[in-house]
Amino acid sequence: MPVVAVASEFLEAYARIPRAQQKKVREFTEKFQTNPKASSINYEKIHSVKNDRVRTVRIDKQYRAVILHPDKGDVYVLVWVDNHDEAMDWAKNRSFEINPFTGSLQVYNVNEAELTLAPPEKKAMPGLLDQFDDALLLSYGIPVVLLPAVRGVRQPDDLLALNKHLPGECAEALMWLVEGMPPEEVREAVAITKKANVDTTDLAKALEHPDSRRRFVTIQSDKDLTAILNAPLEKWRVFLHPSQEKLVSKDFKGPCRVLGGAGTGKTVVAMHRAKHLATNVFTGNNDRILFTTYTANLAKNVEEMLSTLCPECADRIEAIHLHSWAARFMKSQGAGFEIADGEDLDECWEQAWAGVEGARFDVGFLKQEWEQVIQANGIESLADYLKVPRTGRGHTLTRPQRGQIWKAFERFRQVLAQRGKQEWLQAIRTTRRVLEQKKPSLPYRAIVLDEAQDFHAEEWKLIRAIIPPASNDLFLVGDAHQRIYGRKVALSRCGIQIQGRSSKLQINYRTTEQIRAWAMAMLDGVDVDDLDGEKDTSKGYKSLLSGPKPEHHHFSTSQQERSFLGERLKELLKDRKPEEICIVTRATKTLKEDYQKLLQDLGVEHTVLDKSKNASGGGVRLATMHRVKGLEFPVMILAGMNSKSMPLRVASVENDPTTKAEHEDRERSLLFVAATRARDVLLVTSWGTPSPFIQPEAK
Repeated sequence: MPVVAVASEFLEAYARIPRAQQKKVREFTEKFQTNPKASSINYEKIHSVKNDRVRTVRIDKQYRAVILHPDKGDVYVLVWVDNHDEAMDWAKNRSFEINPFTGSLQVYNVNEAELTLAPPEKKAMPGLLDQFDDALLLSYGIPVVLLPAVRGVRQPDDLLALNKHLPGECAEALMWLVEGMPPEEVREAVAITKKANVDTTDLAKALEHPDSRRRFVTIQSDKDLTAILNAPLEKWRVFLHPSQEKLVSKDFKGPCRVLGGAGTGKTVVAMHRAKHLATNVFTGNNDRILFTTYTANLAKNVEEMLSTLCPECADRIEAIHLHSWAARFMKSQGAGFEIADGEDLDECWEQAWAGVEGARFDVGFLKQEWEQVIQANGIESLADYLKVPRTGRGHTLTRPQRGQIWKAFERFRQVLAQRGKQEWLQAIRTTRRVLEQKKPSLPYRAIVLDEAQDFHAEEWKLIRAIIPPASNDLFLVGDAHQRIYGRKVALSRCGIQIQGRSSKLQINYRTTEQIRAWAMAMLDGVDVDDLDGEKDTSKGYKSLLSGPKPEHHHFSTSQQERSFLGERLKELLKDRKPEEICIVTRATKTLKEDYQKLLQDLGVEHTVLDKSKNASGGGVRLATMHRVKGLEFPVMILAGMNSKSMPLRVASVENDPTTKAEHEDRERSLLFVAATRARDVLLVTSWGTPSPFIQPEAK
């Protein structure tokens, strides 16, 4: 029976066709998938094409599909679709080959690759890859005809320019080599093995190669094709990097931790893992996979994406914010709770401190002590408080002072209880204890957890209580570089043992290398952990994409900044859809009073993203830095990056050097998160005194 595969480039080309004309292309594709040998399909050769297996097929008078027609076997690959002349030119300029060293199917443009060679004046410079012989480079899958272009790489920017013309596995291998990684470690990182006796005519076998599957998908059914064509640009649903695919399908004998920088596909891996567990591991009708996150907005986004990724098993994957799960569970036990808001808590703290005679420290210090010592260590008695180390706190306390402070803590609990309310961590702790005492029968066989870096120790203990230790029980992904809520936690102290089951994703698929490097510079000096008490580094974290350098424009006044943004927005909107642009600020008040008003004055359609609105709203997006977590946009504008807004001034931390330093680290991480939401363009503006985290360009 004929096998039909679709290239990722075909889906990109299909998405660019005007919607009114997509119908005919779709009808042809569906008919082709049903029977590529139908007599109505007329395969035509292309003159001067580099590969004799390439054919075109007429869709209508305007459009042509480019197809790999097999020399043997019954495999057909849809690789491109376009207007007649453009489709012909596209096919003529590309090579479609099964690599003789690795066995993967590769598509590349030799002419465009050669144009990236260094100009004549740079030819005297040594090549970055001169120390490696041809045999080694070819073993990584570098096509022979592209070796001259590879040898022309004289500096890192040359490699960035060349990357988009190389097969993905080749670009990664060259990047690691240039970074100084030993060749054998490169081979392991890229998961490329040199194969013997590769049949360069066997398309069926080539499509099974892991590196082929990152750019080609074999259609298994009409349903599969329909789902792909309905959302052709959502390639995360279809194509996985070999390292991602390995993590998704691996059998783990216990909890697994996956670290990865922004844009490395952690959430994608987590969702595919949930699908794999639901369809291949825990397949009983009553088995459930719990997918949980730290933020409610991300949980909603994941729920929507899972419905398209695996509609056949979405009802057995429950995506929910952990706090929402706890509230629902306690309600089912007849013990619902009401959470105190910020105003409630402030009033309770004022009453608690006012009731303690001879108070020496202020309310800000008291709140920090509560969060960073009492809550962080799960302390519930004065005896335990007197013994616990206060590592990292700026002020030392005598035993009498601890006793005095403890009275304030007791008073705080009493006042809160009198209002019939709880803090979230108190509610989480209560939920965990109910689970441990009652041991209710829960349907969950595994928990997949995203944004692991922001969870509190109490929340990790609840997660452990929801599901007992077993094979494939916990799959968690995170990045402490993006910690904007919680504090450092050692998983082993929460009953979660990950030794020997840890992996790292290192390729950024979202942003350009220029944006990635700019964002990473914001974290210089920040001590980052690996979620289990050890240090983590960003070594090896790279992007293969290239684009313009981020811009930072600083102005004397806010009016000058807004005038600049108005002109730049007009320029951007000439070539881009409004929905591709997002303006971000640190605080909601600034967002609405300054930048929403700017768009209103300009008459630019816009949407303010909040808890009730996702990224599908119309017009230019406006959002706070916290709100864009988990989203991405082609153009990100970080506006109003002044010394008073970034870092945000918090009075309660000003008198405690240690607490202030932790706060500033979180603010740096928040800036990093916002910057790495940018896909193509990052624009930063400020006025007055710029943020100390950012060095502005002269203006």
